Amino acid sequence: MRHLLCFCCFIAVFAAAAEKAVLRMAMPDYPPYTYVEDGQYQGEGYDAFVFIMQHLQRDFHISLVPNYGRAVLDLQNEVIDGLFLASENAERNNMAVFSDPVSITRWTWVWLTQEQTLTPDSSNFASRAIVSAQINSNIYLWLKAQGYRVAGGPNNIRDLFRLLNNRRVDAIMLPEQTALTVIKENNYPLQNYQFKTMRELPFAIYISKRFLEKEPDFMVQLNNAIAEYQQSRKALPQ
Repeated sequence: MRHLLCFCCFIAVFAAAAEKAVLRMAMPDYPPYTYVEDGQYQGEGYDAFVFIMQHLQRDFHISLVPNYGRAVLDLQNEVIDGLFLASENAERNNMAVFSDPVSITRWTWVWLTQEQTLTPDSSNFASRAIVSAQINSNIYLWLKAQGYRVAGGPNNIRDLFRLLNNRRVDAIMLPEQTALTVIKENNYPLQNYQFKTMRELPFAIYISKRFLEKEPDFMVQLNNAIAEYQQSRKALPQ
């Protein structure tokens, strides 16, 4: 009888594990956080996500998408169960739940050093400057909501510097680390650019509300795994 009970418990645990669906996630092309190099997923955001999923012992599938607009569309159409890493906004909150922070993103103005008259410190910058950000990104939507004169943004965040270098816009906004990565990748002289951090925001994981209807405890488990990830980072030598 005892052996039969143990066997039944084993079957129940195995069945519960088998019922967990593969977590379908979108990962925007957003260096240095998430990107592809030599056919392999790379980036500190990707590494963090893998650590968190390993802690949860959760199978996952990642789809690389060109930008956040595509990720949100796939989320809306239930093609994916979530996206990472992302900052928070009302549109995303309507269809998904925002996790505890995995990292921090610093939205930063970048403009040409040669530009002396119309800079983010200018009193008339918001009303006169032509600015840009990656199309349909959170930054792009925020700039439009704040009343900036926003030119059409590129799908690929790396192309923002082409707009700036060709003087088609007065300034661009993107995460500070992304800006520095693109500058380094293209061997642009760093001294050609000026920087000013505008906002500092949590960078985290979105999980769809539809998925959480099926697994209501998942968000607590995810945030616990994120806490473990943060502890592991503190343990690393500085």
